[in-house]
Amino acid sequence: MKAAVIATLILLLPATLLARPTMGIYFTYVPGTMYYDPAPFEEFNGYVFGHNIQCYLDAAEFQVACPPRILMIDFTWPEGALVLGQPSDGISLAYWPPMDGWNPGYNLLCTLHLLTIQGCDGVVNAYIQIVPHHVTGLDQGSCWPDNNLFEFTGLTSVLCPSEFAVQAKTWGSIKSMF
Repeated sequence: MKAAVIATLILLLPATLLARPTMGIYFTYVPGTMYYDPAPFEEFNGYVFGHNIQCYLDAAEFQVACPPRILMIDFTWPEGALVLGQPSDGISLAYWPPMDGWNPGYNLLCTLHLLTIQGCDGVVNAYIQIVPHHVTGLDQGSCWPDNNLFEFTGLTSVLCPSEFAVQAKTWGSIKSMF
């Protein structure tokens, strides 16, 4: 059993070392929750975070694809940023001073102010996504001071997630599985 765990860790090591930076929409100010169940006509925030950047981030470019019945009513960005465009139509942001991509391991790129028209009545698994900018065709960032470009992997968040049942098990039945 220990050999299997060690082998799995060794096989996953290259994937973690070569992991690309990601960008996603979270519904808590500290990245963690990528799903939300809004009420009808509720205003709520989506926070666009970049992860695993590994440099001083001085620019980002992306687009946000919202599901039907979800309106982006406004957005805000960190102080000192230069903004070109809208998140729903493709946005380019330049940050000064550059953001530290190592500590704490993620950066707030912008905050989306969203409004749901219908809530989750009759809607299941509505996806809000980070997609490539429509002009360049890329989700990309730039590292200061050399302006080296890199690509983000855009993540998908879920509004109105479907629920599924969880069966209760006793400890004895769980142990009997191994």
